Amino acid sequence: MLKLTNNEHGWSFTPTKWSSAADKHKFALHYISFIQARCPLEKFHEWFYNRLSQMFMHIAHYNRHGFYEVWCDTSEKRLALLRHHLEYPYVGDPAWTWSDVERELQIWLAESGIVRAYEFEAQTETRHHLTATVRVALTELPDEVVVRLVQERLAPHSATLNERNGISEPNCEGATTRTLHPSDAKRSEQQMLFEV
Repeated sequence: MLKLTNNEHGWSFTPTKWSSAADKHKFALHYISFIQARCPLEKFHEWFYNRLSQMFMHIAHYNRHGFYEVWCDTSEKRLALLRHHLEYPYVGDPAWTWSDVERELQIWLAESGIVRAYEFEAQTETRHHLTATVRVALTELPDEVVVRLVQERLAPHSATLNERNGISEPNCEGATTRTLHPSDAKRSEQQMLFEV
């Protein structure tokens, strides 16, 4: 972590009646460290929560753990936190508010590329969760339902799939043909899920 005397960001914060420029600087450095570390609870100190809950139009959410649960305990929530901070229109005189800190942190968020990293992580987590949910659901469905779902899903690609698997379907002349065996259909759908 940077020392307060090392101002590599070029910040010049205005002290308020209740807070020094060094207080603002300390908060800004910790905010960046917290965000770069993906918002770990062990870095969400009480002093940090108390200040953050008064910035960016946040509310206290009852306590530190309530705030953390609303904004930080999943990748989607962390992304929402960053977007909230980016979209907040900072207002107020820096001699009375922390608007100068909010402005500098918005600049850092916009220029650092951290939001894109958070977006990727949120999309990845959502996809993993969805895939796991679908896999569990497929194992609980009766074979005939899985077969129907697979046939509906593969309808546009059925000719290619059938040729590859040696399976034929009814044609318009009413010729008798084989249909997908439930275990084949289930395996095909699971293969598709693994490829997702």
